[in-house]
Amino acid sequence: MMKKKLFLILLFFTFAVSAQSVSKQVISPLGGSLSSSSHKLSYTTGEVVVGAMTAEDGSVQLGNGYYPSLDLEVLSIETPSTNLVVKVFPNPVTEALYITHPTAVLFEVQITDVTGKQLFKKTHQKGNPIAMQPYTSGIYLVTVTAKKTNQSNTYKIIKR
Repeated sequence: MMKKKLFLILLFFTFAVSAQSVSKQVISPLGGSLSSSSHKLSYTTGEVVVGAMTAEDGSVQLGNGYYPSLDLEVLSIETPSTNLVVKVFPNPVTEALYITHPTAVLFEVQITDVTGKQLFKKTHQKGNPIAMQPYTSGIYLVTVTAKKTNQSNTYKIIKR
């Protein structure tokens, strides 16, 4: 019995002392680099990485697999803005959907499901209901374009 306890203690000690080490590796069957006078871009296809990843806030996490993209933004000098002040209500909707605007009267309305299939498209007058009974419960995208200004917004609605 004593030998069994000693064996279990040694076995536990062996597992407790040994630690897994992870080394940073890149396995890449294809890749290359491009450079100009001010920039260098190195790329690989099928890059598998194991190692520490550092986020923009300085936190470190162990990762394996692909490096996640970190807060990437499209560089532009223009700020996208829409001046189309449309209200699409009620949301969630059961029977009828309404569209209003302070000044615009006519809209091009398009309803698509989440797969992109167009279910409805027509010119619509403000304040008139759009019948939602034919549609099954789910999430739909409603794109409203003002006829006069050709400005457009897309809204996510839930059909109950």
